[in-house]
Amino acid sequence: MSVTINTNPAAGSSLHDTMWHVVSSDNSGVTDFKYVFDVWVNGVQKIRVKQFPEPSNGKGYFDAGPVVRNEMSYEWFEPINSDAYVDQPDINGEAGIIYTLRVGEEVSGITTTNMASGEVSGYNWAPPMFKRRDITLATKVNKWFTNRPLYGETGLAENLFIGFYVTPGTALTLHVDKFDANNVQIGSTLNGASTPCPVGFVQMNIGTTALAATLSTTFDDSVRYYDVWFNSLEKFRVYLTCNPKYTPIPVHFVSRWGLWDTQRFGLVSKLSMDIKRKGFEQRDYRFNDNAVDYMSSANRYYEGKANYLNESTWSYKLTADAMTDAEWEWIADLFSSPQILLEVDGYFYPGTIKATNFDYVKFINDKLKPLEVEFELNTSRYTQLR
Repeated sequence: MSVTINTNPAAGSSLHDTMWHVVSSDNSGVTDFKYVFDVWVNGVQKIRVKQFPEPSNGKGYFDAGPVVRNEMSYEWFEPINSDAYVDQPDINGEAGIIYTLRVGEEVSGITTTNMASGEVSGYNWAPPMFKRRDITLATKVNKWFTNRPLYGETGLAENLFIGFYVTPGTALTLHVDKFDANNVQIGSTLNGASTPCPVGFVQMNIGTTALAATLSTTFDDSVRYYDVWFNSLEKFRVYLTCNPKYTPIPVHFVSRWGLWDTQRFGLVSKLSMDIKRKGFEQRDYRFNDNAVDYMSSANRYYEGKANYLNESTWSYKLTADAMTDAEWEWIADLFSSPQILLEVDGYFYPGTIKATNFDYVKFINDKLKPLEVEFELNTSRYTQLR
């Protein structure tokens, strides 16, 4: 008797899609036969599933996705600006995860485990609605790890996060060219040190402060835009912008590729507060020896309702410049993102988008249209509990 693993998920598969394993056994025709699937992650068994074979062909079909995606961690990212290289998330639960599937069988109530096994890697990117099976991790190898077009905006001393994915084991050398308003290059190309990338995933901060720290350079008002790239790979262009009328609020979020992107909201921002009150009714008078009092000796009226809880939540309604069709396609990642940080005065506040729908804007249909998004901060505050 033997168990064979016929098919494993393809290389670079998404953990947020199905992760089918197909197996077969010489005993699949036995009446009470079951396949036994064990999933192990980092040396720990996460689940055991006993499953009858498919009646039509006797094979076992097991989707490991729901089990292994629960092992992912989203706590690795820290929004630093002291280095352009923010982090290199690993595949032990950050950018991906490696798991082992051990397959056995149960015949006549006797269980035999680990008759065949295989090690599989899954990654923390989410497949799109269209061309779900055509787009893979290989689509982004040696490219910026984002759905945004290869340009963006930032201001002096602001953060601009973006990911990059390179063939694992490749060393990356960061390059930057600065240009003035006349499209003339300022100085020579800035070159960083060679940085090994054993796993291939790199979370970058290509804002001016982080680049200045890494490349020992300065950015000032003479710089209109700059290009950022690695080795001889594709370039990302960053335009420096300034609108002194408004205070910009950068919003950082996990993109569908699993690393962090940034959208700058540089126009009108409105902060609002919602209050939830709880109270109870009570009599608005007091008895004394000879009368009923409705106020104190200092002329303060007694209250007929006591508020014992005030819970406050805050929301920001932010506005960004009109965007191109390609940017509207990308910004859908913000609306579906599981993690969002609003950067206000150098502090990073977790938030949630209030809207539950998103319209893809196209210039031919909607002309130029600014992006308006309302964020609710993920923290409540309470005042003077009674």
